[in-house]
Amino acid sequence: MASVHFDKDDAMHNPPYIEPELTYYGAYRDDKPKIRLRIATGGSGQSGLLGALADAFINDHVKETGCKPFAVAWIKSDTAGSFNNLASGAADLSITYHPAAEDIAAQQGFTDRSVYAWRDHFMIVGPQKNPAELDPSSAKSVQDLFSQLFRGAVDNPSAVRFLSRYDKSATNVKEEYIWTTIGQVPWAYPYSDLYHRYNAFPFQALEAAAKLGEYTLVDRGTWWGVKDWVREDMMVY
Repeated sequence: MASVHFDKDDAMHNPPYIEPELTYYGAYRDDKPKIRLRIATGGSGQSGLLGALADAFINDHVKETGCKPFAVAWIKSDTAGSFNNLASGAADLSITYHPAAEDIAAQQGFTDRSVYAWRDHFMIVGPQKNPAELDPSSAKSVQDLFSQLFRGAVDNPSAVRFLSRYDKSATNVKEEYIWTTIGQVPWAYPYSDLYHRYNAFPFQALEAAAKLGEYTLVDRGTWWGVKDWVREDMMVY
C-alpha cells in the first residue's frame, strides 16, 4: 500500500525518474524505441515472467494496431514500493500480491482499478539437514509447520533460524500473518535468535537463506527462478 502522501496533480506533471532494472523491446531491440510503459514489481521481474509477458505484449500490440514499436520498463520494487511508485507517477502500473493493500491504494486514489491476473503459491523451504525437524506428513496446515519451526528453535536455538525479508513485501506480510496465527511475533524483539531480518529482494533473500542454512517463506516462481545450487542446498517442506 502507499505509505507516503503525494500530491497527485504534481505527480502527474512532474513524475520522478527511476532507472529501470531492465527494459524490454520485444522484437525491436535493435531499434531501441522509447519507453511507453513502466511496470513496478519485484519477484515477477526477477523470475523472468515480466520480461516474457512484456516482449509478447509489444510484438502483439505493434502487429495488431500498427503502432510504432515501443519499450516496456521494469521498475524494481516490492509490493509496498510499487504502490508508492504508482502514487508518485514513477510507474504506470504495478504487479502486486496483496488484495487488501490494493484496495487501500484504490481508496487513496492512486489506482484506477485492479485486475486479477494469476495466483502464486507460497512454500516453506529450508536446509536439507532440517535442524528444526519439520515433518510435513504430520502437519495439517502451514500453521502446524510454523509451530514445529518455533519449537525447533526453542530446542536448538543455535541451529534453527527463520529468514524474513522484513520489507513490507507481500511475502513479509504473509509470513508475519502466519506467525501471529500461532501467537508469535518474533520481530517485536530488538534481537531474536529465531528471526533473521534480511531486507532484500526475493532472489537475494532465498540465496542468503541457502548459504546460511535458514528456513524462509518463498513463492513458487522465485523457487524455480533462482540458480540450481540454491535448490540443491534446500528442500520444500
